[in-house]
Amino acid sequence: MSFVWNCSPDNSKGNLLLLSDLLGGKTGSNSAPSSLHAFGTTVTVGSVSFPLSTNGQYIVDSNNKRFKLKAVNWYGASDTRQVVGGLDQQPISKIISLIQEWGFNSVRLPFSNKMLHDTTTVPNEYIAANPQFFGKTPLEIYDLTVQALTDAGIVVVLNNHTTFSEWCCGYDYNGLWYHTGSSFAYNQSTDMWQSDWIMMINRYKNNKLVAAADLRNEVRTQRKGDTYIPDSPNWGSGDVNDWHKASQDLGNLVTIANPDILVIVEGINWWGLIPVLGSGERPHLKPVKDLPVHLRLSNKLVYSAHNYGYIGPNHNGDDSTSGNNIKYRDMDLNTFRNTIYSEWGYVTDPDYYYTRPVWVSEFGASPSTTLDTDKEWLKRLVDYLIERDMDFAFWPLNGNDEWGLVSSDWSRTLKDDWRYQDLGRLLSATGNQGQPVTADHFANLSLGSGDDNSSTLASDWDNGATKGTCPDGYRMNGLSTNNKALCTDTNYGLLWNSSQSYNVQAVNETGTRYHGTGDWAGGFTKYECPQNYVVAGFSKRYWGTSGILCEPSSRSLGNSCRTIWFDRGDNRSSTRGGDWASGSYKGQCADNEYVGGIAQRNGGASALLCCK
Repeated sequence: MSFVWNCSPDNSKGNLLLLSDLLGGKTGSNSAPSSLHAFGTTVTVGSVSFPLSTNGQYIVDSNNKRFKLKAVNWYGASDTRQVVGGLDQQPISKIISLIQEWGFNSVRLPFSNKMLHDTTTVPNEYIAANPQFFGKTPLEIYDLTVQALTDAGIVVVLNNHTTFSEWCCGYDYNGLWYHTGSSFAYNQSTDMWQSDWIMMINRYKNNKLVAAADLRNEVRTQRKGDTYIPDSPNWGSGDVNDWHKASQDLGNLVTIANPDILVIVEGINWWGLIPVLGSGERPHLKPVKDLPVHLRLSNKLVYSAHNYGYIGPNHNGDDSTSGNNIKYRDMDLNTFRNTIYSEWGYVTDPDYYYTRPVWVSEFGASPSTTLDTDKEWLKRLVDYLIERDMDFAFWPLNGNDEWGLVSSDWSRTLKDDWRYQDLGRLLSATGNQGQPVTADHFANLSLGSGDDNSSTLASDWDNGATKGTCPDGYRMNGLSTNNKALCTDTNYGLLWNSSQSYNVQAVNETGTRYHGTGDWAGGFTKYECPQNYVVAGFSKRYWGTSGILCEPSSRSLGNSCRTIWFDRGDNRSSTRGGDWASGSYKGQCADNEYVGGIAQRNGGASALLCCK
C-alpha cells in the first residue's frame, strides 16, 4: 500500500521545553539588570530593537532594520590571567568609555573553556583598578564585564577562543573544539564543549544585548595528544574532526536553548599538515559553497572570517616555515580582491542558496610598522568592507598589546597613528545602517550523507527514509537527479500554515490527481500534494527518491500546473538561487510557481509539477 498520512504535532512547544530542560535552564547569578531582562520579547536600545536576526546578507534588528556589528576584540579572559585586559590599569567604566569614544557598538569577548571551570579567585593584582571584583572567580568577572558592557548599550558577542587558557594561535592544543589525550593540557571532548556553550547561553539568555555566540575561534590543525602529529579539521566528512557537523550540531542546540541569539560559524582557518612540513591551506569559507551550514532557525546564522596582512592562503605568518607562499599584503590589488572574494566575500552575494552575513571578526596591524604594504593592505581591506557593507571586529582594543587601540595605561584612545585614517572611515561609514532590508531567500537541501533538516519541524515525517526539510515557511522550488533540492520564499513569502500540520506522499504513487492535470508524468511514479499544499521537503530510500512532505498553505493557491522534465538535462525556469546542485541535472519552477508534486522512475527523480 502507499504510505500516505497526515499529521499535526501534538505540542511542538512542549517538545522544545523538554529539550530545554535536558540542556539546563538556569541563568547565572551575575546577569544583566532587569531593564534588559525580557526573554521572549523585544528590547529597544537607542534606535535598535533586539533580538537580532538575519535577512539575506545582512544582520537586522527585530524591526527588520539593518544593524551592523562595528566591533572590537577585548581579549584576556581566554589567556593566562583569565580576565579581560586593563582591569589592573583603569576602572572598567573608563575602558568602556574608550570603546564608545572610538565608535564601536559591539565587543567580541573571548573566553577559554578552562576559565569557565576555574573556581579559584583572581589575584588582586590582575584587577587592581577594580576592587569591586576582588574575591571573585574568572567567570564571575566575565559576568560583570558582560553586564557593564550591556548596561552601556554595547552588544556582546560571546567567543569561545581557546580550550586551554593561553595565547592563541600557534601549533597548540586549541586548534579544534575538542582536545583529548594530553597529560598536562586541559582536555575536553566535543560533548564537554557543547555543555560549556549551553551553560553560557543559559547564563545570559535573558540579556538581549548578549546577541551572538561565536562558536569557535580559528579552527585549524592542532597537536594530537601530547605528540606533534597534526590533527586536521575538515568540512563534511562526518567524522569527529568535521567542523561543519560540529558547528551545525551545536548551532541547533544553541537555538533550542535560546531562539533569540545569533549563531556565528567561522570558516576553517587552516587544514592539512602544519606549514613547517610544507603543506596546508587556509580555506576560510570556501567549503560553504558545496555544503552550507543549515540551522533549524535559518535566520540566525552568521558566518565569520579573519584577515591579516602578514599571513596568506598558504602562509602561516612565518617565512621560515611557509617558504615563498604569498601573503595578503604582498598581493596586487586584483589578486587580493579576488582571493578574499573566493575565501569569504562571495557568501554575501544576494540571491544564492548560501547567502548569509559574513562578520570579519579579526583584522589589525601594528602602528609602528615601516612597511608600506601593511598600510596598503589595511586600506584595501577597509575599502572592501565598506563597498560590501560588511560587519567587522578590529583586533584588538587592548593597551597591553602593541597592536591595541588604547594607550598602554588604558587611559586614552590612539587616533594619532597611520591606522586611524582607514579605521576611522570604516567606523564612520553608515552603509544601510538603520534602513529596512528587503531580500528573497534561498536554501539548498542535500541528502548525500543523511537527513538535512533546516526546519523546526522535528517530526520523523517519513520513517525509514532519509529526509530533507525546507526552512520554516519555505516551499521547494527545484530538485536534482542527485538528491538535492532548492527551497525559497520568493514571490510568495512564508507559506506554511502556523499549525505545522503536514501531509506525506511516499513510496507508492499518489492515488488522487489533486491538481486536475491527469497523468502529468506518464509511466513515472508521481507524488502529488493535495490542493493548497506545497512541497516543502523530500525523502529517499536506498533505491532513490521516495516521497514528499506537503505543508498546508496559509492562503489559497492557484491550480494551473505544468510538467518540468529534468531527467535528460537541466530544465530551469529560473536561475535564481545559483547552481544549487552542481554537476547534476536539475529542474526548477519559475519564481511565481510552487512545486505541487514530483515524479520518479526506479528512484530517479525526473520531473516537477510546477503550479501557480
